[in-house]
Amino acid sequence: MKMSAPFEDDYFQKVYKGAYERRNPRYKHRSYLSEVRRVAKRGLLLDIGCAYGAFLREAAGHFEVHGCDISAHAIKIAASRVSPAKIFQSEIFSIQGRDTYDVITCFDVLEHVPDVDGALTHLLELLKPGGALVITVPVYDTLVGKVVGRLDQDPTHVHKESRYDWLNRVAAAGFQQLHWKGILRYYFGGPFYFHYCGKVIRRFAPAILVTGLAPSL
Repeated sequence: MKMSAPFEDDYFQKVYKGAYERRNPRYKHRSYLSEVRRVAKRGLLLDIGCAYGAFLREAAGHFEVHGCDISAHAIKIAASRVSPAKIFQSEIFSIQGRDTYDVITCFDVLEHVPDVDGALTHLLELLKPGGALVITVPVYDTLVGKVVGRLDQDPTHVHKESRYDWLNRVAAAGFQQLHWKGILRYYFGGPFYFHYCGKVIRRFAPAILVTGLAPSL
């Protein structure tokens, strides 16, 4: 299967500037895990866009974990760091329904996908009835979002939408019982990274976390 190659080693170097670990502290992914476990306690979990496996490392203690990424560079590192996980290279539309999942996570992934509505529909098909989708995406409405949008130099961000556009898209794909929170995050340099996810900031934060459930039978 031929993969496009904008997300290899040079992309990670440009985006993270050698600070991937500092910008992905364990407490950040533990906070995401707590949101996942609010809607699913156990089962088979697929992390799409798993990068170097930071979230999979936290989730492996509670779920059977699979991870995929379009980047051959990323999955090689993830596989070496999270040995319990089944790691494979794929973009979203190439993931087949051989396995259906109790949970699918997509952290800072969907803003890179041109056909995001088709992607959401495909993710719904990959979930078991009542299974959970958990995503994070940057949002560009409100004053904070507009400032972040001006600073965003990532050309692979093909969707720069409002929080309500994202919520509408997730709902239109067929997900139910949507729950969402805001995310504040900023890397100050060196060892200093700030990350907070909470409901109180959801109407102005520059990123959001959304959970939704596939319809039950």
